[in-house]
Amino acid sequence: MRAWFAILIVALAAGAAHAASGPFDGKWVADLQTQVEADHTDVYLVANGQYRCDSCTPRRAYPADGVTRPIAGDPGVTAESVTISGPRSITTHMVEPDMARDTTMTVDPDDRTATYVALDRWPGVDKPLRTVFKAQRVKPAPRGAHPVSGAWKAIGYTEVPVQYRTVELRQKGDRMSIRAFRGGNVTAVVGGPPAPITGSEGDRFQATIKRIDDHSFVETILSPDGRPVTERIYTLSAGGQSLQRVTKDLDTQETFASTYTRK
Repeated sequence: MRAWFAILIVALAAGAAHAASGPFDGKWVADLQTQVEADHTDVYLVANGQYRCDSCTPRRAYPADGVTRPIAGDPGVTAESVTISGPRSITTHMVEPDMARDTTMTVDPDDRTATYVALDRWPGVDKPLRTVFKAQRVKPAPRGAHPVSGAWKAIGYTEVPVQYRTVELRQKGDRMSIRAFRGGNVTAVVGGPPAPITGSEGDRFQATIKRIDDHSFVETILSPDGRPVTERIYTLSAGGQSLQRVTKDLDTQETFASTYTRK
């Protein structure tokens, strides 16, 4: 069950080598109230002890028996299982390259909305990090199927760990250093060749950073085979205290937007 896109937070600092700091330098924290969700629909079917996800990439189908199985072709998930955890809920266990996630999707009593609660367990982090997400039903469950079945469109996040919403940006000359809990670390020359992203996804991805103008830039994530997969455009406000980020999945053309505040 892939209810939402994993959010990779990366940004840019800019300025001259002798400057004390560039206009993008510092720590930035995303405000959940400013989010604009991607136009994405999750499609599930749970019936007769079987689970199917038609909106996952790649699609998957297997018994909903809690047995963890390898997932081929998904760079973000290496193994997965689904358990029917209640009359209105299922729990998905996902093994990702960097951590393990347990997501319980519960259909609310109105049968029109659902709540996803994810608990992420990271190496070196004492307690699970909790994320809460809401979705609305856009297609009913087939007759006789579990209530989580049908189609669901995002409403938005109601709770996201501050670690996931924080990015630190630093500049030294023409080299930009970007640190994010989920996104990893990258130091790249603006307008230069791809640079490795470390500390995330098995260090398999790279990024390029290009300046648009004095108040905006674009960062592109490249897959292990060099294919552009994600594009992020950051635009600094006139006063320099907020930063808008628009993220586009280059395969689906879906976008997610949020605004960050300087801390």
